[in-house]
Amino acid sequence: MHVALALRWIPNAISLLRIAMVPLVIASIATERYSLAAGLFFVAGFSDGIDGFLARRFGWHTELGAILDPIADKLLLIGTFIMLAWVGIVPAWLAVAIIARDVVIMSGAIAYHYLHGDLEGKPSLISKLNTALLLLYVIFVLLSAAALLPAAIAQHPSLHTVLPMVLVVTLVVSTLGYMREWIRRAREHQQ
Repeated sequence: MHVALALRWIPNAISLLRIAMVPLVIASIATERYSLAAGLFFVAGFSDGIDGFLARRFGWHTELGAILDPIADKLLLIGTFIMLAWVGIVPAWLAVAIIARDVVIMSGAIAYHYLHGDLEGKPSLISKLNTALLLLYVIFVLLSAAALLPAAIAQHPSLHTVLPMVLVVTLVVSTLGYMREWIRRAREHQQ
């Protein structure tokens, strides 16, 4: 039991490592080292699953971890999409949509906390799907930019038009889901 408590810091350390990797991913994209960026991004994305698994499996949840994990996720995705849009690999409108979603969700969570108190909850299934699609899309575009995918796949029009549209749909649906949940909970507080 003492060993388990002593290892409680591991998920937080993984989140901090993920935060430290963000500038490396961004610098790799900026210097057109796309295969390195893809590898770093993959490791960072995979680490998100690892720290979550460890926290759930061993009960290593901490208040710090509850703050670090979403910050690490947001920094990684937002920073990467801003840089990918900046260098012209992804459409700027997609980066704006991703940032807008996070601004709406964070603003709503802050407003709810200010008006009603702590907001506890888990990401919805659609939100998890959205995050998974975002991670896969980034890997796809980085591998395409690095010319590590067969040309037939890398240049397939549906992957450059349909996939971003699917991302936007899941962005909108997950954002509306969060808003609906906050409204429902706010009404319960008023009763």
